[in-house]
Amino acid sequence: MESGADEHVGQAPVYDVVLTSSPPESVRRSFPSMTVRGVPTQTTLRRELSAPAQLDELLRTMSEMRIPLADVHLLPAASGAGPTYEVRVDGEIGEPLLRHLNWSYSVVPSHARVRIAAPGHELLELLQACTENGSTIERIRLVTRDEGSRTG
Repeated sequence: MESGADEHVGQAPVYDVVLTSSPPESVRRSFPSMTVRGVPTQTTLRRELSAPAQLDELLRTMSEMRIPLADVHLLPAASGAGPTYEVRVDGEIGEPLLRHLNWSYSVVPSHARVRIAAPGHELLELLQACTENGSTIERIRLVTRDEGSRTG
């Protein structure tokens, strides 16, 4: 076997965790593989499209108004539904502009995104430490699995 072929075997899975607030420094020190990124308040615009031109029109309008995009993505479609897109921008868009854009919208409060490489028990310890320090867990997503568990 070549050197480095087993480089990933046994590595812990990587998770993204969305929290309502950043973990305190004491929690950060306890989990050295953790990175924390603050995400500002955002406005999300969402719409089921009957034609691709509807997304083009929104993006063109936002560009003309110099509203920078934070994210654009296709949401999983319900059976028989047309494609639904979500567009995010940093900050809150004012009510008159939202009415003009004619897309459903919501405001997502600022939050923290935590990325950690950790076995399951360590992830649970992190989550417990965060909730004990006042954060609410909004979402946990597996980013990568332990390479050693794959076959092939």
